[in-house]
Amino acid sequence: MSHTNDLLAPRRVRRCLRELSDEPQVEFERIPDISREDLTEAAVLIALTEIDGEMYAVFTGRPDTMREHSGEVSFPGGRREPEDDELMQTALRETREEISLAEEDVRLYGNLVCMPTVTGYVINAYVGEFEQPYELRPDPREIETLFLAPLSELADPSRRRIEKRSWQGFTFDLHFFDYEGQVIWGATGYMLHLLLDFLGVSPKS
Repeated sequence: MSHTNDLLAPRRVRRCLRELSDEPQVEFERIPDISREDLTEAAVLIALTEIDGEMYAVFTGRPDTMREHSGEVSFPGGRREPEDDELMQTALRETREEISLAEEDVRLYGNLVCMPTVTGYVINAYVGEFEQPYELRPDPREIETLFLAPLSELADPSRRRIEKRSWQGFTFDLHFFDYEGQVIWGATGYMLHLLLDFLGVSPKS
């Protein structure tokens, strides 16, 4: 894992992330035959922070009582509201509302991916960083659990698996990550996979 740890050293991660821009690195074509006009726009923030020389990502767990995505692990975020001029604002606003991470405390690097989901959304995933110490306070109406996971642990091949899924005749990879009893999968798992891939960490690293 030493090679992986070198690739995920905070200084190198920041250097890679500075290559991001407002345009997503990965485009829309993951699931064919879906019209963007039929989907609801949403955005999430992949919030990173350095702790003891390692980069951590912030994850939230949705309450089982929520109408959509109940009980799932996700990055903070949500659907675009009329007051959001840009999807970047959606990601930052939702993050503030859900975990009390203020917009002005986030160093935003750019847009990692624009992707559709089988649940009817098109999600833009932005990557940002905030400094420690910082008190994150989850809104109990939207967030049941909040945890931080080191990228080096998430990149461990023993914590990762891929399963095939089919939807309306289309077969795609579903990425799973296991971390201390939490299972990261679905759209969030795919975004995490893309982040690690963008940082040069493959499942075989």
